[in-house]
Amino acid sequence: MKKIFHTIQTQGYQGTLSAVSTLVIKIRKERKYSLQRNSQKRINRRQLGSWIWKSNEELSVDEQSHLIQCFEMYPPVKFLYDNIQVYRKAIEARDWDMFLSWLREQLSSRENAFYHYAFRLRSDLQAVKNAFLTPYSNGLLEGQINRLKTIKRMTYGRAGLEILEKRVLYRL
Repeated sequence: MKKIFHTIQTQGYQGTLSAVSTLVIKIRKERKYSLQRNSQKRINRRQLGSWIWKSNEELSVDEQSHLIQCFEMYPPVKFLYDNIQVYRKAIEARDWDMFLSWLREQLSSRENAFYHYAFRLRSDLQAVKNAFLTPYSNGLLEGQINRLKTIKRMTYGRAGLEILEKRVLYRL
């Protein structure tokens, strides 16, 4: 700052150092932010997360190009994307063998991104297998349990079993 101030003083500037300092800081900020805006598009985590969970066909051309840029800048994101896509394909196709190979791959090392998730899935592998191989679902039951818990929370400490029963039966 002082160097700039002395240089312009020799050229006839009669102002103060603080005025020069304020102007130089303003110019530097403008340059910094204009370079950042022009050089790259900012992508927030929520956008990136939604793109990673979607298949490539579901993304627009613009989103695909931004995702490829992220892969080039951050190679671990590409690895994560590939893992998620294999998992998605196994679930959507209800392909038990593909799912098992994905699970084995994740359990092969503690450093894998989904190791802990895969470990929890393995602990209840029979239920997961039934979900893949049978057409039955417990979604309706889980929905009713969720509804019951919501009603219970609403009336917590203020209603007895009789009122809770009436609310559940009459869908209030």
